[in-house]
Amino acid sequence: MSAFTRILSRYLNPRRRLRFTREGWIFSALTLGIGLVAVNTGHNLFYLVFGLLLSVVIVSGLLSERVVRGIEVHRHMPSEVTARVPFAVVLELHNPRQRKISYALAVSDGGDFFPRRTLGYLSVLGPGERRSFPYLAQVETRGLHRFGPVHLATRFPFGLFEKVRVIPLEESFIAYPGLKESSRLRALASGRDRIGSKKWRWGEEVLGLRPALHEDDHRFIHWRTSARMGQLMVKEFVEEIEYPRPVFFDDRGDEGERFEQAVETAASLLRLMVENGVAVTFATWQDHFQPMASAEEMKSALRHLALIGPSQKMMGQGFDHWRSQTIREGGGIFIQGEALPPPALPPCEVVRA
Repeated sequence: MSAFTRILSRYLNPRRRLRFTREGWIFSALTLGIGLVAVNTGHNLFYLVFGLLLSVVIVSGLLSERVVRGIEVHRHMPSEVTARVPFAVVLELHNPRQRKISYALAVSDGGDFFPRRTLGYLSVLGPGERRSFPYLAQVETRGLHRFGPVHLATRFPFGLFEKVRVIPLEESFIAYPGLKESSRLRALASGRDRIGSKKWRWGEEVLGLRPALHEDDHRFIHWRTSARMGQLMVKEFVEEIEYPRPVFFDDRGDEGERFEQAVETAASLLRLMVENGVAVTFATWQDHFQPMASAEEMKSALRHLALIGPSQKMMGQGFDHWRSQTIREGGGIFIQGEALPPPALPPCEVVRA
């Protein structure tokens, strides 16, 4: 957008709204009546009073514009928002002017998930002063949501008109799926898959004996067996390795309450497992995510669940990746949605939403 276009847009849409108060309607009617009397009678005194009343209207417009112009507004909100969990929002007002003072300011905010409401009233905002208006908001559903513009309103100086400055602070954010608690989810989240693997180094229990190699530590030689076999035999230990637990969400189905419950089940299980220190790999039919062991790494999966919609396909690289991991690791978790599990489902824990 060119500079001329921006100036023209600002001129055609100054982002100002004017509303008459009850006193303003009475004052306007009185002014109009005196003006009609002045025109009909031609009396200079009526013209003088009419001009005085019009000057009050002009002064009111100039002073109210001076009050709302130049005020800077910033909105602060948390980096993560979860459905049905209240979160804090802070509107910060700053008067950057060094000499001008703003009077009688009312601040309101709103969005597509809550109606506009007045947050507070400032009798005075001095030069260089900052004032904050904290409040709690709550999103009922997951997905993409949006804040609307901030309104600064004033009735300064005479209370005849209310001038509203519309500040374009439209801001979108993603609300993660809501939290769901159940004993089954807590039990699954607390378990850890440990799979024994052969390692030629120190472990926790003896797996067996094997012929010694040149690089083996002689402290692990089993002398009795070596004497019996006529060659050096060393102990082979089992080392317990914790692999990421493969979790799959079956996102087939239709829009509705049951699908939303399945999404919340998947998101809640991921949160609980990461909070318990269990590394996770997550997949849907079309997508799969790298192993997650921290809340920061889990954000991509939660964002995907926040925006996911029902799928009608029963194929995809996400399922193939999860299936191969589950077979290799000896177990996984399958979160069932509305549809029945596929016939090619490997041995795993099936969780119904």
